[in-house]
Formats: sequence, structure tokens, C-alpha cells
Amino acid sequence: MDVMHSMAVFRRVVEAKSFSAVARETNMSQSTVSKHIASLEERLDTKLLNRSTRSLKLTEAGKEYYHHCIRILNDFQEAEASVGKGKIDPTGTLRISTSAAFGRTYILPHLGEFLSSYPDINIDLIFADDYTDLVKEGIDLAIRIGPLEDSSLIAKKIGSSPRIVIASPEYLVNNGRPKKPADLIKHNCLFYSLQKSPDLWYFNSTQEGDESIRVNGRFKASSPDAVCDATLEGLGVSILAEWYVRKYIKEGKLKIIMPDFKPTAYDIHAVYPERRFVPQKVKRMIEFLTDKING
Repeated sequence: MDVMHSMAVFRRVVEAKSFSAVARETNMSQSTVSKHIASLEERLDTKLLNRSTRSLKLTEAGKEYYHHCIRILNDFQEAEASVGKGKIDPTGTLRISTSAAFGRTYILPHLGEFLSSYPDINIDLIFADDYTDLVKEGIDLAIRIGPLEDSSLIAKKIGSSPRIVIASPEYLVNNGRPKKPADLIKHNCLFYSLQKSPDLWYFNSTQEGDESIRVNGRFKASSPDAVCDATLEGLGVSILAEWYVRKYIKEGKLKIIMPDFKPTAYDIHAVYPERRFVPQKVKRMIEFLTDKING
């Protein structure tokens, strides 16, 4: 077996802590993944991993070898990226993590164009609304909207996501229309629970300036889809991305309220693991999405 390939498989097994996860990720059988590890152990004449039905642990030799693999594989990627910059067409599978809403709106509709432009790139699109460990899951690129967690990851702003306050016409008929943030205290507000402080809403106004309000509500969900559905059903008032609810507003199913008070817009970031040279496939996707978001 190719030693570099086996080293790459070993590295991913250690990071994912799973043979089966790496098998799914690389479209190999689990037995083939095992053969790569066995090939390295035979070549080195030492055991790298201790496996049981419930756990996978590095031996002392495995820990040392893992760090050597990281350095060697990174050096190899950086050498190709440096020498072949602008000359080598991007290739390989690009694993992208994004929310389902963003993926359906900004990635899926344009994938045909991207794949036609880069015939040697394959896309593995992973929908995840909550936090994903990019290194552990073998993700090349994540698109994240809103405040970022502190981490060693590299983040590049690729756009902005304006947000709006919305409610269904039925809810407004039955409960009245709030005119300013303070009025929201009397309304049932719907929360996206994965936000750091889902009940603390921030607004910008050219006349009133910035302000925040602690709102109340009887419904929260970990998915923007669910918050949107609850708003459509007339359960209360919510804040969602303008691009996400645009079609419902055009259809008259949702109404924008308090137009003079804009919820703080969220930045859209492309996030990827730190490395000296960014793979061409990652660069091309970041450029492509930046153009689509801001076009």
C-alpha cells in the first residue's frame, strides 16, 4: 500500500477516533481502513493503536508517529500548494459543513455551476446547525453565521446576513403589532435555542441608536426551520435572516414588523483549519460563495 495514503488514513482514524467513521468519509470499507493501519504497523514493526469494541487508543509509539504524520502530510500539501500555485487544477473531495438553511439557499442551487467549473472536485455537503469539530470530523470548510467561538480555526468573512423581525398576519390581528423593541415584552417571542443568549435581542436604529431587550416566550427550537414554521403557524414573533424568509414575505404569509428597528446583522464566515497553505479546492469554494452571497 502507498505509505503516504496509509499515513493519511491513520491520521484521520486518530482524529475521528473511529474506523467506521473514516470508512464512511473516504468511501472505503472498514476492512480496507484496517489494512492501512496494519500495513503501517507491519512496516514499523510496532503497534500504533489499541482497539476494543468501545474504544480506540494510541500506544506511546502511535502518539509519536501521529505527530510525525501531521508534519509530513502538512509539508507535502504545502509543497504542492506552493510550487503548483496557479498551475494545478484543484482536485479531491471537498467536505463542507453548513446549516441546512444556508446550504439549501446558497450552495445547492449553485452546485452545478461550481462542479462544471471544477470537474476534478467532488462535494460532500454536511448539514449541521450546531457546532462541528472540523478536525475530528475531517471537514475542509465550514460556513458559520453569527458570532464565532474562540478557536484556532481561520475565519474569513464572506458576507453579511441582515435579519428582520417577523410575525404572521393572523398573529398580528390577534395580538396587535409591536412598534418598538420595548413592546415585545408583551408578546410571545420565539427563540433559536442554539444562540448564546436567545432571549436577548439587539437592535439598531438610526434615530434611537443601539439597544437591547430581554424578551419572553413559550417556544424555542434548535433549528431555524422549526422557528420559521412556528412563526408561520402564528405562535409568535421571531427574528430570522431576511434571505431565509424572503419568499414567505412575498407570499404574504409573514409580515415585517418594526422596520425602523433593525436586529443586528450577522457576519457570514468561511471557517477552516489553520495551515500555512490553504488547499486550492477550499480557496475556490470560498471565492465562489463570496461571489454568490454578494452578487
